[in-house]
Order: sequence, then structure tokens, then C-alpha cells
Amino acid sequence: MIVFSLCEESALQDQVNYSITFSIESQLNQISLIRAALSGVLNHLGVIESDIFSLELVVTEIINNTLEHGYAGATDKPIEVNVRVQGTEVQIDLSDCAPPFPEEQLHRLTGDPKPLEDADEAWPMRGHGLQIVRQIVDSIAVRSDQQRNHMTIRKHVGLQAS
Repeated sequence: MIVFSLCEESALQDQVNYSITFSIESQLNQISLIRAALSGVLNHLGVIESDIFSLELVVTEIINNTLEHGYAGATDKPIEVNVRVQGTEVQIDLSDCAPPFPEEQLHRLTGDPKPLEDADEAWPMRGHGLQIVRQIVDSIAVRSDQQRNHMTIRKHVGLQAS
């Protein structure tokens, strides 16, 4: 199930905030729907194509990790994605009800991003998603409460010339 809600809020200085929320179940086929919706919203708001692609990749990597590691393949668990746009800043909040993100892994998300090494024959095909996410976004925050995990990413984006 996918639920869309669009909220247009007036902001100071004649700037408009946009917020849209997508709710999906933990199924791989629903990731492409989130990507399409995210792309459509950001394109409509005039975000440049390379930043749209980057944010689609970030959301895909985070949801894939939730499906594989958090939900261990369960297909009936909720994931909520809220996208807020204010001027040139895009904030994406993702939440789930999987077990909390392991403390020893948080540094991969919240620490300084390490440069990606050049790929060679010995380079593993898996395990680079969070490192890629960290390279793309400006900031990332992770917190868990009693029932949900919350991840907030922020990225300043370029806008198409009008």
C-alpha cells in the first residue's frame, strides 16, 4: 500500500515548503514506486536531474538495508518516507519499526565520510551502500525510540534555470 499526502505550507520570505509522505510495506517492488514518486516530486519542484538521481540512490540504499538487515526479508512491515523541500534543501525522513540500528555501525552513517576506494578484483560487491549514502548527503541523523527508527538526511540541491 502506498499513501500520498501533499502539504504546501507558507514560509517566511515568500518561500514555500513542500512536504509529501509515502508509506509502503517492506517489499522490494515498492522501492521502484518510491523512486518514481520522489523523482516526480523533485522534478516538479525544479531540482536538477543529477541531484534527483543521487537522492533516489540514497533512499534506495537505505530502504534496501532496512529490508535486508532490519526486517530480515519480512514483506509486511511498514516503511514511511517523508520528503520536505524548503528552497534548495531537501530533507528526507525515513522511519521503520525494525530493531534499532546497531550502535557499533552508527559511525558508518554519522561519522566523517571516508573516500571510496578504487574498485579492483578484490573489491567486495556488497557492503558499500552506507558509505555511498554518506558521500552523497550533507548530513545524516539516526535515532530510535521505543517503537521506531528514524533516519533524517539532508542535501542542498541545484535547481533548474527558469
